[in-house]
Amino acid sequence: VKRLNNEVIRGFVNLVQDLVHRPMENKKTRDELSHNAFCMLQECNKFREHQARETLIDLLESQLEGRKRLLGELKESITGADHLLEERVGP
Repeated sequence: VKRLNNEVIRGFVNLVQDLVHRPMENKKTRDELSHNAFCMLQECNKFREHQARETLIDLLESQLEGRKRLLGELKESITGADHLLEERVGP
């Protein structure tokens, strides 16, 4: 991606130079710039899949930790309720 980014910047500079010096002969430069920008977008789209996967993993891990915490709290409440019932019923 970094290489493509440099090529896009270089292509843009070349296009500006061509527009200044040869305004009628810039089709090749425009095509190269367009191709490099397209390739850079493709690489970014490939990264989006990876980024979405990592985001989903983080979200699911966070939900799992929350559920484990709530389950622990629920178990403590049940244990407390069991103790209260044993005290009231008595041995």
